[in-house]
Amino acid sequence: MEAVVPRIFKSSVIVPVPKKTSISTLNDYRPVALTPVAMKCLEKLVLVHLNNIVPDTIDPLQFAYRPNRSVDDAVSVALHHVLQHLDYSGTYVRTLFLDYSSAFNTIRPVRLIEKLAELGIPTPTCNWILDFLIERPQV
Repeated sequence: MEAVVPRIFKSSVIVPVPKKTSISTLNDYRPVALTPVAMKCLEKLVLVHLNNIVPDTIDPLQFAYRPNRSVDDAVSVALHHVLQHLDYSGTYVRTLFLDYSSAFNTIRPVRLIEKLAELGIPTPTCNWILDFLIERPQV
């Protein structure tokens, strides 16, 4: 069995959705990709498969793109660690917060597949994900 995603399933229609009510520049829009329903179903199946394989390897402090996790959880955990140092004189805290702009759009598929393979994701699944991510026609 080949890990090939039919081209028709990989096509998407890009629709600009306003980020806020007052639009003044193109940056005030968020591009949203509308994909075929059949593809969304396949994506969910692959996600279930990945969740059955990967959960123990994901850092517990990873909050983005995880169910039942939010930016509020990340802030709460960070604040908890910072406030713990108030009990101890002579200690200090350094924090670093990173937010990668357009991170999802800048992922290199081949590098992602290398990382998934390092996590122990089976080769057929990696190949399917790679085929899913490349050569995606957009309208």
